[in-house]
Amino acid sequence: MAETKRIFIVDDHQMVIDGLRLMIDGFNGFTIVGESNDPVQALGSLKDTEVDILLTDVSMPSMSGIELTRQVRKVSPNTRVLALSMFGDSQVIAEMVDAGVSGYILKNTGKQELSEALNRLAAGQSYFSYDITLQLSRSFKQGHEESRLTDREIEIIRMIEKDLNNKQIANQLFISERTVETHRKNILRKTNTQTVVGLLKYAYERKII
Repeated sequence: MAETKRIFIVDDHQMVIDGLRLMIDGFNGFTIVGESNDPVQALGSLKDTEVDILLTDVSMPSMSGIELTRQVRKVSPNTRVLALSMFGDSQVIAEMVDAGVSGYILKNTGKQELSEALNRLAAGQSYFSYDITLQLSRSFKQGHEESRLTDREIEIIRMIEKDLNNKQIANQLFISERTVETHRKNILRKTNTQTVVGLLKYAYERKII
């Protein structure tokens, strides 16, 4: 017989918790061991209560779902987090993924998809709803296009890292200073940075230099 998975629900709206409880009570293999409107209080509960899956809202006043997920990974690393949100904002989704979330669904999802998401997480897998996956795909494609650097641009970044100015770079590459300036503007745009410090940080993190 499969082990019953323990669920804890966190949402600052009690109506949402009540609705989730109503649905989950009808699922086989799951039991709700706790609920809270306060993420900070929920973290405290996780220290004393064994939880397999934490369902959490993303946008809450006292602590965001992003920070809660980070803290859960420290306090209870075996607890898997399923995020619920009204919106599929690509930046928020990406931050939730970075924080360690195992799944992400929208609050307008139905009972069947919630059941599938919980069963996937219970089996050690991940689950992201179609809308969320599509948004992540679009965001990745856009980010990839914006950050695609040419060989010449990478070469200039490495010269910038050596503290060469535009004139010195132009002399070494046998191009005009105006061309170097154009390259620098394109580099900052593609890397979404504003300063040399920001650019070098970007380059170091991606092992460009």
